Amino acid sequence: MSLIFALAFLGAGACIYWVVQHLQGGGSSASTTAPASQAAPKLENVPAQGQAAAQENPLQKYVEVTGVRFLQNAKKQTEARFVVVNHSGADAADLSATVKILGRTQKEGEEPVGQFTFQGVSLGPYESKELSAPLQTKLRVYELPDWQMTDTRVQLSSR
Repeated sequence: MSLIFALAFLGAGACIYWVVQHLQGGGSSASTTAPASQAAPKLENVPAQGQAAAQENPLQKYVEVTGVRFLQNAKKQTEARFVVVNHSGADAADLSATVKILGRTQKEGEEPVGQFTFQGVSLGPYESKELSAPLQTKLRVYELPDWQMTDTRVQLSSR
């Protein structure tokens, strides 16, 4: 009796697995090729197709923008407060960057929730600084995603 029940549960599990795989990818061959082709554009700090890797700032992979908070300043404009971190052992002088804010649930290719820029920031080795900048967005401050639900994409200007 226990052998029959074990086979029945195994068959039901296999059936559920097959249905889920079939609905997600349209078949086993499509589900194995689609994630590999979609994984490349999701990597951070990858230059756009039209840009050469030589134009990328050498500190691109060492500079992080984190701790982004959205506030409303005295003029009722949306402002982003954030921390810029230099993870390298080199001085980062006169950094300029554009930071795009994405919601974590956003799909690839969707327009960012907002963006801001900063210029002229100098950081020593392994140093961080708290900054603020006006946020360019179509949303009101209360419509923006909470800080836990945002991702940042930093693009440093080339020197």
